[in-house]
Amino acid sequence: MRTPLKVVLSVVVAATALSSCSISDAPPKESQTPTTQPTQTAAPTYPSSAEEPNVRLTVTTLSGNAAAQATHHLVCVRATAVEGTDLQDADKACSLLNRQPSLLDYEPTETNDECKAVNQPNIADVFGEIDGKQVRTSFRRNNTCNVKTWDNLKVLLGTVTEK
Repeated sequence: MRTPLKVVLSVVVAATALSSCSISDAPPKESQTPTTQPTQTAAPTYPSSAEEPNVRLTVTTLSGNAAAQATHHLVCVRATAVEGTDLQDADKACSLLNRQPSLLDYEPTETNDECKAVNQPNIADVFGEIDGKQVRTSFRRNNTCNVKTWDNLKVLLGTVTEK
């Protein structure tokens, strides 16, 4: 059985018309957003820079068995935080690393008679680069010596509160 040409053309025209529709043509859906939302602290904003950043770091801090976790980014041009940063006190962290980038050349100290054990299961992983040098290190708060090192870098590592 042969289909008449008018029927075929009608189907082609209808299909073409339907294919030109897009999702943006669909009517807007009603918002499902609740009327009250939890208050969140806005991330700080930093200026863009014409200069190439010399520090690009990602800091992930964990507490306990990852009961609390935070990840932040630090982007600096010398002692100044720039766009791409979402770390509180970023200018202080940039200034500290500008003065003492060797603070990130860190090896955790083993617990011993000099470095007493403490019950602070916080860990911070830091990776990225400073002045073209790759950085990949972890900090711990498992003994008094490591806590002291962490506290020296508190503006970068921050603190994780136990839940």
